[in-house]
Amino acid sequence: MSIKLIRKSSDMNSDNSACFGDCPKPKKSKTSEEESYLLPYWAHLPSIVIHDIFDLLDKKDRQNASSVCKSWRQNVFHPKWWPEVTFKIEPCNIDRAKFFTTFFGRIVTCAKIKVNTLTPDCTDEFITLIEALSENNNLKELIIEPTHCHFDMSRYCGKSSYNVIATLKRCLPNLAKFSIGSIEDFAHYLDEYLTILSSQQPEKITVLGLASVKDNPNEYEDSYFECDLIKPFTNLKVLSIDFDQLSDNFLSCLDDSKELERLIVHLHGVRDGHPGTTNAAWADFKSKHPNCELRLTVIHSYDEIRVLQDTVLRGQMPLSHLKVFFCENVNMGVLEYMSACYAQTLRSIMWVDSLSHSKESWSFLTSHYDSTPDPLIMISWLCKKLEELVFYGYKYCEENLIAIARLRGDKLKKFEIAEDDILLSNADGHQSSENFLIDIPLHLKRPWAPTKRANLHPVIDSPTAGDSDEYLLPIVLADLH
Repeated sequence: MSIKLIRKSSDMNSDNSACFGDCPKPKKSKTSEEESYLLPYWAHLPSIVIHDIFDLLDKKDRQNASSVCKSWRQNVFHPKWWPEVTFKIEPCNIDRAKFFTTFFGRIVTCAKIKVNTLTPDCTDEFITLIEALSENNNLKELIIEPTHCHFDMSRYCGKSSYNVIATLKRCLPNLAKFSIGSIEDFAHYLDEYLTILSSQQPEKITVLGLASVKDNPNEYEDSYFECDLIKPFTNLKVLSIDFDQLSDNFLSCLDDSKELERLIVHLHGVRDGHPGTTNAAWADFKSKHPNCELRLTVIHSYDEIRVLQDTVLRGQMPLSHLKVFFCENVNMGVLEYMSACYAQTLRSIMWVDSLSHSKESWSFLTSHYDSTPDPLIMISWLCKKLEELVFYGYKYCEENLIAIARLRGDKLKKFEIAEDDILLSNADGHQSSENFLIDIPLHLKRPWAPTKRANLHPVIDSPTAGDSDEYLLPIVLADLH
């Protein structure tokens, strides 16, 4: 009888029921038993099954799924899902950079390294990353994009700095694309790089970035290699070199590179005894590489820019891009040469100097050129492929800007000039400015406005306000892509 009462009390949720140890425990539902049985086994799925699951997901969902458990997290770091990785080594994200080095350094196929070369912690992490990449058998591409053209190696003795080069060379044997990122420190070993690259199936090499940017353009060590070292790379599509390397002999060594699409040349100066090139060599080069473009970049070349059309340029060059950075002079003869010799090939002109009110900044308005056509207008008229015009550091009349826009129309994809350099027709500037801002967008068939001073890079705004490397390196390195 008592048992029955107890059961009745239990049914009525009596608090006294807790004192009886023999009370039956609640049964688990069938669903709960299945969940408790199956849940641990998600962590014990074979890697091949996890990979099949991950293959069905896009990148974002795959990363989310990797948070299921440790096993899934480990499996997500497989080379097939990380073919391309950009390593950003900056002072503000060293911990993240270390994570990327640890997990991707030994598995990535295409590595792009963006590194602050003047910060000690970033230099240390760059060296650690290069060591990891040197042990990566999957590595096919190594592209370096630095903030500056040299490393701060003051903390390293000569032997240690060479060890960095030795480690970099161990990354080379399996590469199809390689760029030194215009780093001057790396440019002294070009012959060693090419020897290694040519020893392992050189026909697979398609991109070689061997050009440099000099930290001190007035005094630097020449960096060039024996011309014959370039011969084995018969499938090259993109090649960058310094002008020190360029000669008729070098052009002839590219004869077997039938796939060459782009030759990029960096000019800082012309050393004594440099042989230069001839029109005959360029004519032969064009006949063997009919689809190849020449891109010439002139950097801090204060003396050479004044005689560029005499010492460097040749009428038979297949010149498509001319970039001039911080040479403190605009050579009208060079601009006239563009429309006279490259009307069929020229696609882009960038002429960049810091804003100023110096005598040179008024070059387009000097009386000497009053009776001759404006060279930029002639380029816009005669160069039918022109699609980019960037001009900073020189005063320019608004009516000529409108003429350029009218001549090129929507074919001009990029058109930049500083607002402070535009000379308005009216004395008060009010009505003229209004027409000017309406006419150019109308002809370009897109929104357009001059670059305001607040939006200029500091080194363009003032030569003492910024580092020119930070502005020009991203532009010159983009030529490789």
